[in-house]
Amino acid sequence: MQGSWRKRLAVIAVVLATGAMVAASAMANRHGGRHGPGGMLGGIERGVDRLELTPENRKAADAIFDEARTELRALRDPSRTAHDKLRELLDQQSPSLEAVLAQADAIGALELEVKKTELEAMVKVRQLLTAEQWQQLHSQHGRGRHGDRSDGGKPS
Repeated sequence: MQGSWRKRLAVIAVVLATGAMVAASAMANRHGGRHGPGGMLGGIERGVDRLELTPENRKAADAIFDEARTELRALRDPSRTAHDKLRELLDQQSPSLEAVLAQADAIGALELEVKKTELEAMVKVRQLLTAEQWQQLHSQHGRGRHGDRSDGGKPS
């Protein structure tokens, strides 16, 4: 009897935590997350717009952003569907812990693909920039404001 009670309590805790995570993720996505509208890619693109790129590099950067946006759009519907499925699971009277966790894994995999796409675009754009332009873009995104550390991020 006590094991059954603990299992139910564990399921409730996971359901509540997952629900909070889904709500926070939805709010962040709706408002552009911590990088503003367009997420990390939009923030990089706005930063690059402020740089004085050669026409060739501007064209190359635009192509990189266009490709990344296309990939991100392709992930949007599967991501919405995965979040909807999780909400459906969480709305059940007695959701299966295994099903909820499997759906959380599916959402995590999609979010990882989004992050990889954004990072790939960032690295490709970075390869177009001079060291000075990269430093300027880098500082625009807050690294300079929070202390750009060359010691691996360890406080001195």
